[in-house]
Amino acid sequence: MEITSTDITTDNKTNIGLSNMNQYSFNVISLFLIILVLLLVIFFNDREFIYIQQYLNNLHKNSKILKDQFKSLVNPNYNKIVMSDKMILLENFLDDEYFNFLQSQFNNKSFNSLNYYYRKGNGVNFTNLHKSSEYNGFLELYYSDQMQNTLTNVLEKNIQRPPLSDINSCSLLIYSNQGDYIDWHKDYSNYYGDRYVVLLSLTNSNLKKQCCSENEFMFMEQNNSIGKLKLKPNCLLIFKGSEILHKSTSIGLGEQRILLSMTFCDICQEKKNIGYNIYESIKNTILYE
Repeated sequence: MEITSTDITTDNKTNIGLSNMNQYSFNVISLFLIILVLLLVIFFNDREFIYIQQYLNNLHKNSKILKDQFKSLVNPNYNKIVMSDKMILLENFLDDEYFNFLQSQFNNKSFNSLNYYYRKGNGVNFTNLHKSSEYNGFLELYYSDQMQNTLTNVLEKNIQRPPLSDINSCSLLIYSNQGDYIDWHKDYSNYYGDRYVVLLSLTNSNLKKQCCSENEFMFMEQNNSIGKLKLKPNCLLIFKGSEILHKSTSIGLGEQRILLSMTFCDICQEKKNIGYNIYESIKNTILYE
């Protein structure tokens, strides 16, 4: 049987057609699986926020206990330093007794560090803070009227807490191993109003357990120069993280730096952004315990 060049050409076209069809099918299936995984991440993440509800009654009861135990959470005589129209520092922010109560919960504790592409460290996210019996008084501070009223007075406008669906509402940021850091970044805002990052420095100690570690909080100023700040314990830094490029340099051997990170806003109406929700779900699954 004689095979002509026409037959070979036809076979080649058929093979190419089948190959293209297989590649197309593979791409469609891959895309479907990626979308399915992302939707599952969002679904289970959303369930976590509903799960928080069961802890709210006990949280309220414990807030009343702490209110009776401590004369005040916030020190009414804190020192306010206006660093720019987007950044304010409050020194000696908490009442000494309450601050020592919070800080003492990290005594003699060690933590493993997770290495994310722009951050090395550890943390306890908003959901796990509700679940944990290990940390007492942190969420109570975040939910307190004293905290909200102080920010309202400092920023001279009504300040609100974001919805419970914001995983960044309140969390512990833990840098406890040599080289722990977070690189230059901005904190994306999913709100129509101003979003404020509020960092309470809990520990910032060197090898001798004194202040401070090698770490520096660095930020880009309006004239494109780089500002530097040592966040001493019991200092509260308030800034627009979505507008200011900032980083936190690494700590040295035997050093520790722990912060309570909180989010507040003036208009807490969320933008409809599924991409942001997917990104935050994946990021926080990686970053936190």
